[in-house]
Amino acid sequence: MPNFHTKTFTHPPYPCSFGKSRFDATALCQKGETLILTHCQGQELLIKINETKNGFLIKGDKITRPSNVAILQQALQDFRDLAKMEATSSNIEHKKIKSLEISPYFKTMDYFSNHFETTKDILVEVGFGSGRHLLHQAKLHPDKIMIGLEIHKPSIEQVLKQCELQNIENILIVNYDARAFLEFLPSNSVHQIFVHFPVPWDKKSHRRVMSDVFINESKRVLRVDGSLELRTDSDHYFEYSFSEFMKQSKVDLHVKKNKDLEISSKYEDRWKKQEKNIYDITMINKEDSKHVSKIGTLKFEENISFQDVKNRFKDAVLRGEDFFAHTEEIFQINENEGLLRVSFGGSQRNERNYIRIRNNTATYMPDTILATKYNLRAHALIKELIYGI
Repeated sequence: MPNFHTKTFTHPPYPCSFGKSRFDATALCQKGETLILTHCQGQELLIKINETKNGFLIKGDKITRPSNVAILQQALQDFRDLAKMEATSSNIEHKKIKSLEISPYFKTMDYFSNHFETTKDILVEVGFGSGRHLLHQAKLHPDKIMIGLEIHKPSIEQVLKQCELQNIENILIVNYDARAFLEFLPSNSVHQIFVHFPVPWDKKSHRRVMSDVFINESKRVLRVDGSLELRTDSDHYFEYSFSEFMKQSKVDLHVKKNKDLEISSKYEDRWKKQEKNIYDITMINKEDSKHVSKIGTLKFEENISFQDVKNRFKDAVLRGEDFFAHTEEIFQINENEGLLRVSFGGSQRNERNYIRIRNNTATYMPDTILATKYNLRAHALIKELIYGI
């Protein structure tokens, strides 16, 4: 995370502008944490001021960090220069970091929520790692759209570079949890889903990709005779997954052991040298699914007073069957405006965000929280907490 240290610090008069940034106000909580409401190059973000034994640590707030880290670096540089601070240590002077979003192959969830349309067959790979299989499939099927899901950013950067070097134009890369991503695809639109060597999570089974929820969502997006393919070297994961697949109706299941593929990962090559067994389960869908609406963003429709929220605020957690909402901290900007830090979501994916309350209205910050099934359920709990229902 970009940051710098300084021995002394004095707030400039807000609101104010410097360089490419605007600094609107401070937001303070009772524990002493200070946030600076900041705009830089079209992005809304927060700068955090932490007092230390030797001065102050000034850094970006993790929740509102832009995907292009260079924007945060610019905002911190502008803030430092505006307040005439002398940095005792810093990592914000590095060369401008290239944003993943600059690549035409890298797509945000807003793209899939609002803009993604295609008449081509879709292939999806979950957790593509080094990208060998993903790139192979894309080159093998140039007439199809290959969507690659990965949360490890170095792997994403590596594959994006290979797309450019090899002139592969039919790949879309997404940095998002695969367990929630399928909700954004139209029903009966996918030809194949590949889940190759997922983390077994033997001690944290709730984190597994393969589950009853994921398989059901896969069936919805798969066209008739489309397939979901699991490949694993874990005996336990194979047995667990097979039992989950057997719960399904109107599918064909095929199981193979130690099948060689045209392309393999470096880890698979290693496991073969160790003579580990490798299992394949392929589920072929046999039914059409109903159309579902596109996923929008979460909204607060009702008016709300910041003072009312402040008066009844408490660090509280509400839980549903498989989802939760947690009001963590409240920050005051002025008597009628403030921020509420919250975390919420389901077992598949959790969100951590701010709710900004001003002019008797509430909005998420960032304001692009997607209305997935679990987020909608957790959002209802958030409203219970802040509206005092």
